[in-house]
Amino acid sequence: MHLWRAKYGSLMRFTYQKYATRLIVVPLRTFHYLAEKIGDPQGELIFLYTSGRCGSTLLTQVRR
Repeated sequence: MHLWRAKYGSLMRFTYQKYATRLIVVPLRTFHYLAEKIGDPQGELIFLYTSGRCGSTLLTQVRR
């Protein structure tokens, strides 16, 4: 599923909550440890974090 598409919901945050099947909580120290073990991503990576009320719907509809 491409949850960022408008057909699933108008706001990303609520759409993610609606379709989530589980939540994984990781202590920050463990998160950093895992990131060090995994290393840098091998492809293009874009993080969109807490973009609500600042154009998240428009941002997710932008095409390359």
